[in-house]
Amino acid sequence: MFGGIKDSLTSVAAKSLLASRLERYGKLTEFHLSSRDRTISAEILLEGELEPVAIHIGRYRIKAEAEEYLLEVEEISVSRIWLQNLLEDLLVGKPLPVPAMLLLALGKPEP
Repeated sequence: MFGGIKDSLTSVAAKSLLASRLERYGKLTEFHLSSRDRTISAEILLEGELEPVAIHIGRYRIKAEAEEYLLEVEEISVSRIWLQNLLEDLLVGKPLPVPAMLLLALGKPEP
């Protein structure tokens, strides 16, 4: 129960943070995070597009390395195949630094 409430609150905060970073490319219309399942779903209405793009991160991991936290996307699906291919090349299996303030939202690092 509390995990769902935490995920709802952190989803709102993360949506706000991501929306400001994505505004050059479009509008983040939906964002849902499940720290228990380690999944993220989002919809973005990209500039010049009529329909939003759906993005689903099917699994992610948080790793602690040398005093920093890294997010590693393990699986991603996107409603546009060209964008899925691009995001697979840029994100899947590539550790990304995670700001400490987002660590609470994403969950504890895995051993």
